[in-house]
Amino acid sequence: MFHEKTKYSLVCLIFFLLMPVCVSANMVWPSLYIAEGMRSWYVILIGLVIEIIFVKGFLKQSYLKSVLIAFVMNLASTVLGIIAIPLSGFIGEILMIPFDTGTFHPTHWLMSYIFAILSNVLIEGFTVKFIFKHNFKKMFWWLFVANAISVIVCILFHGIVMQNINI
Repeated sequence: MFHEKTKYSLVCLIFFLLMPVCVSANMVWPSLYIAEGMRSWYVILIGLVIEIIFVKGFLKQSYLKSVLIAFVMNLASTVLGIIAIPLSGFIGEILMIPFDTGTFHPTHWLMSYIFAILSNVLIEGFTVKFIFKHNFKKMFWWLFVANAISVIVCILFHGIVMQNINI
């Protein structure tokens, strides 16, 4: 019924889901690292400025309303991102099992980067859709670009400048 590699992946998934986060932290290191950096005050501030500019430009709101929308969507993505970003990284690591690369391989960092962006876009997009009644499909790409900038700022500043880590 199941291919041998699929059975192995399912057993690993069940095993990893039963372990505490501190045990599996090394496996999802890039995503945990990104999630930690996204909670830094300077990354949040830079992300807010970037998203205020994008909200003002693409949603055509007043400055005050743009600040309110950016604040609310970032509040939601900060609170929910604490869980969503590491979870998305965990899913990404499971998807990378067949490629047999190490956790710190650049492909894992790239996948964690993309999954962090998508996590934020989904949280922020649906927050704006349900609270401020804007069309999610029309927001997707500019939210993706705004979050891509915010997450890369997080990785570069938090990782390279502050921690002196070689990615």
